[in-house]
Amino acid sequence: MEQKIKIKKEYRAAALDMDGTALNDRKELAPETRAAIHDALSAGKEVIFCTGRSYAEMEDTLREFPDMHYLCGESGALVYDLRAGRPVSMVSMEKDLLRLLWEAIRGRDVMPQIFSRGASLGNADQLARMAHYQMGVYQESFDRVCTPVKDVEAAALEEGRSVEKVNFYHTSPEEREITYRFLQEKGVRAAMVYSEISSLECSAPGLSKASGLRTVCQVLGISMEQMIMVGDADNDLEALKASGLAVAMGNANEHVKKVCAVQVADNNHGGCAQAIRRYLLGEDV
Repeated sequence: MEQKIKIKKEYRAAALDMDGTALNDRKELAPETRAAIHDALSAGKEVIFCTGRSYAEMEDTLREFPDMHYLCGESGALVYDLRAGRPVSMVSMEKDLLRLLWEAIRGRDVMPQIFSRGASLGNADQLARMAHYQMGVYQESFDRVCTPVKDVEAAALEEGRSVEKVNFYHTSPEEREITYRFLQEKGVRAAMVYSEISSLECSAPGLSKASGLRTVCQVLGISMEQMIMVGDADNDLEALKASGLAVAMGNANEHVKKVCAVQVADNNHGGCAQAIRRYLLGEDV
């Protein structure tokens, strides 16, 4: 059910998760969402895509919004100044941590992906089989923007390479649990969150979408209380809790709905546009 609250303060910015939030189930930015973002930017508001995706995976979408200032990408590991064309913040993972992560999937049918300085890299022999790893809806995106390499582990451990994030794509949620439990038992210090059907996202300790948004707020000169966060999944939870207004999509999971003050329509029925117009622009929609 949609909810309305009385706006008690002026929000300066809205952070939008991508998959399940700004994007519909066809992985498209609906016309009403695109229009709401443009209207907010034209009104002098800030709109930030706050996503687990790499810069490479966002580049085509970002071209549609030349007035957008910042991207909070890679689950907070990369904050990018879109106008200057350079990172504001980029947090890499230690090589010892990367070695431990790969221990968890050694000899198993798991597809690793790394984000390195905003680029996306994956094993060439696995990239064509995204449906096998419960990611078939993203096949076109992986074909287009993920750089195939012979051995992504070797690439991750190359001297001098920055790796901001590792994604592990599993064949089932049960397989993901095996990876997660292994890393927990090893006492691995990493930020780990579940995403999609059976994916596990790993970043440097202490990182989250919330930490990335705090960096964005610092460079904008605003507080997190002036930020709206719109999301649907567990990897949005920290950012939702830290923001001035937490908005759940109608398709959000129960964890998200519990921490949000308000709820809008789902991602196939204009929920993201509603959040922008109702709470950032103060329109009666």
